[in-house]
Amino acid sequence: MGTLWSALERIPDRRTKKGRRFELASIVMLSLAAMLSGANDLRSIFRWGRRLTPQGLRMLGIERRRAPCHSTYHYVFQSISAEDLERALGVLVDPGPLGHVAIDGKRLRGSQHETSPGVHMLAAFSTRLQAVVGSLAVPPDSGEVVEAFRLLKELPLDGAVITGDAAFTYQPLAAAIRQGGGDYFLFVKGNQPELEAELRHAFGDDSPLQARRASGAGP
Repeated sequence: MGTLWSALERIPDRRTKKGRRFELASIVMLSLAAMLSGANDLRSIFRWGRRLTPQGLRMLGIERRRAPCHSTYHYVFQSISAEDLERALGVLVDPGPLGHVAIDGKRLRGSQHETSPGVHMLAAFSTRLQAVVGSLAVPPDSGEVVEAFRLLKELPLDGAVITGDAAFTYQPLAAAIRQGGGDYFLFVKGNQPELEAELRHAFGDDSPLQARRASGAGP
């Protein structure tokens, strides 16, 4: 438990001494404040920071009269490890029982361009806490269901109910959730016909799949 500022101070600063004109925590804090104010890229963050008064900058731990230049944000965010950031921010909340946790993956808007396939993030959201309790980047040579093992391993699953779409209907993942003390509710669609048929057979007349099929609705 702690403040946001103390958490940001725990992020390892891998910049050289020459590149440390501004404290790392101050730059990240300024960027978070800018994004909460509507900035959605580095140029917008830069412009937001340059509009701050000296007093506003001091509130963010910056003693200089002007906020960092545009290139500083590029340099700083390239130097920060996503894992270090997650680890630092993760100590802010003592989660306790997570309750319902939804896992899903999305490609970050604006991250895909001609030379990059984009950044694909997998996140776990607790409805009880109304917060993301874990997230990680999915490597281009991996997949959501593979990385879900690593994501859920870091969470206290005892008593939690994990939900996910058809991409996570993988028996070893379901077994890992149960071994962690949690339960799961995963959606099965027609693109997995064998699993769908097994579920229909297992539940018999009580299967919602049978009811939908009888009404003429698709799987």
